Amino acid sequence: MTDSPAESPVLSAAETSVAESLLAEAWGKAVAVRSAETIWGRSHIVRLRLADTGGSVVLKRRRSENFGGRVRGFAAELATLEFLNAEETAVAPRLIGASADLLLMEDLGPGSSLAHALLARDRDRAEADLAAYARALATMHAWSMGRAASFSSVRARRAPSVPAGPEWPDRVAEGKQPLLEVAVRLGLSVEGADAEIGSLDGLMHGSGYTGLVHGDPCPDNTHIAGGSCRIFDFETAGWGPLALDASYLLAPFPSCWCFASLPAPAAGPALQAYRDEMSGAGVELDDSWEVALTAVLAGWVVARGAGIGRALEKDRDWGTTTIRPRVLTWLGSFIDAAARVDELPRLRSLASALRAVLRDRWPSAVAPSYPALARPGEPLARVPREWPSSD
Repeated sequence: MTDSPAESPVLSAAETSVAESLLAEAWGKAVAVRSAETIWGRSHIVRLRLADTGGSVVLKRRRSENFGGRVRGFAAELATLEFLNAEETAVAPRLIGASADLLLMEDLGPGSSLAHALLARDRDRAEADLAAYARALATMHAWSMGRAASFSSVRARRAPSVPAGPEWPDRVAEGKQPLLEVAVRLGLSVEGADAEIGSLDGLMHGSGYTGLVHGDPCPDNTHIAGGSCRIFDFETAGWGPLALDASYLLAPFPSCWCFASLPAPAAGPALQAYRDEMSGAGVELDDSWEVALTAVLAGWVVARGAGIGRALEKDRDWGTTTIRPRVLTWLGSFIDAAARVDELPRLRSLASALRAVLRDRWPSAVAPSYPALARPGEPLARVPREWPSSD
């Protein structure tokens, strides 16, 4: 993470006192905060430099927990980090302590993110970091399976008002009618699509591969050093279908500003790394896993139903590209997956027709390539001006 210039004071005297108390309780000795700097200019995330030890920790403040009407945020992250503290192989930052409005976690130190690798120009590094990212997700997923009772216990104590599951299945239900209305508006047949959309949640869960889902495992929510990946920002985490996270390598990255096409030569080895890590932990992924992934890829399209309707009228910028190329890419990912497993025929037919119509309406909407993975002549993903060049 990159320190940005901090306004003074970054922490109030009361916050400093609480942080020092939490550190003393965790470490069994008095600890003084020497200085504090915001991280990436985000006022709710602060790096604390500690006196005497010369070390540092990261503090996160409670902020509004209402994300589009969904109660998320601080409490969900606190519960998840406490749950993951028991994991032998640390995938998330270790939780140090928490009060009602602050939590302290391990500072992961020097490193870079998957986003940095993808937006640079080193293919080998990007492919290695994609595999490290996939292994980290699988490590977390495999460990969490079978620990539902432990997760529920922590969640009930730390986040009693927060829904236990990730939010995306709810968004699929909300996006169904807007998507069908868009299709009808474009003169497309929606026969049978309603029922198949209604079956998606069951297909996602029916595989039995459920556990802790990050819910927003974007390339910039990672820290990679020495070939190992750590994942952070668990504000949308919950218990649900693991395919929700794994599908980020196929969609790709459906909730992320750092989006571009992810070609099979890069995605394939990462997905295999995920599968191998799961297998090594004793979790074999059978055919029902592929069906669950297909249902999730359909869900990403349906959840964007209202957004697709808005994109008919006007495209808009989002991170590395605009909305329209994303829509076409997500449609294609679902269509390909549904063909492979021979599932959801009516929804696949609708998606194919919708993609054909949108391609005609949006001839210039082409998904860019990550600079690290681009072939000569391909359009490149934009690197946001404010994006730091290193952590």
